[in-house]
Amino acid sequence: MSSLPKISIITPSYNQGQYIEECILSVKNQNYENAEHIIIDGGSTDNTVDIIKKYAEHITYWVSEKDGGQSEAINKGMKLATGDIVTWLNSDDAYLPNTLTRVVDLFEKNPNTKLIHGNSILFGMGKKERFTQSVSKNLQEKYLAFIPFPQPSSFFKKEILNTIGMLDESLHYGMDYDLLVRIALNYSILQTKEVFSKYRIHAESKTVQGLNFAKEWSIIYSKLLRSVPNTSAESDIMEKAGLYNKGKDKYDVSKYPDNIKLSTLYFLNTQMHYYYDALDLSKTAELAELIKEFDPEFYFQERVNQVFKKSKYLNPSLINLLRHFTRK
Repeated sequence: MSSLPKISIITPSYNQGQYIEECILSVKNQNYENAEHIIIDGGSTDNTVDIIKKYAEHITYWVSEKDGGQSEAINKGMKLATGDIVTWLNSDDAYLPNTLTRVVDLFEKNPNTKLIHGNSILFGMGKKERFTQSVSKNLQEKYLAFIPFPQPSSFFKKEILNTIGMLDESLHYGMDYDLLVRIALNYSILQTKEVFSKYRIHAESKTVQGLNFAKEWSIIYSKLLRSVPNTSAESDIMEKAGLYNKGKDKYDVSKYPDNIKLSTLYFLNTQMHYYYDALDLSKTAELAELIKEFDPEFYFQERVNQVFKKSKYLNPSLINLLRHFTRK
């Protein structure tokens, strides 16, 4: 029996046959002797199952059957996982060499840490590869406002699931953000500048469906505000923005945030960018003005004013043209 901590990698999959082989090989070639790879496929009708069978001897467990989506698939994998450290790697993403060894080393050097996250190489859609950048300031506030790291480069201790639970299966776009909020409200998180994964962007990926994320993240952030005392001003600005979702559910909290106003500003800023990316310029301008009302200094420091000007004075066609030249 290996003395190394065991790592469970869960891969949810559905009709990603053109990508999944690279994903499987990136796990197989890790050169880490105590890892298990669990693939939960949602009943793919392409060549996915053929590829899984090709590498079956290197996969701890796999199944292909209809399910309720990505959240349910990951939860199925989590229930089967026997590792000390758990993560999920989507079938269109891949690990860089020696990622698992480096992650274990970081956990052993930081025994109180429950979540570790690093950087990724973004690639796909004909664009040049580029590295994600580590967040340099106000990281604790940002954990509550959005996900300031690429999910494929994050790993957590399985033991925390006994306290905070698994993914919320009612969420299809915000389940990882919801999990991060629950972890951040209760446990220590470590950021590293190391690059662990390749994060693929393509036309079918969830990442490009911004307004679906915006809607579910609003549900989560509203729940967060109900879970923390003295948030009436933050709830009011969310109401004015049309982003507050009423309810009675709350998160369990043992680490209360120091600056919920700043988290709310980051959240509104993220929402504004989702609407800007979707070319809903009216909503973009509305959110920018509310950010200015709530904190004029933040409005200028985070360059919200520049987004406001674009949303007021440029038309969608021109913005799309500018994106064509700036996002290559």
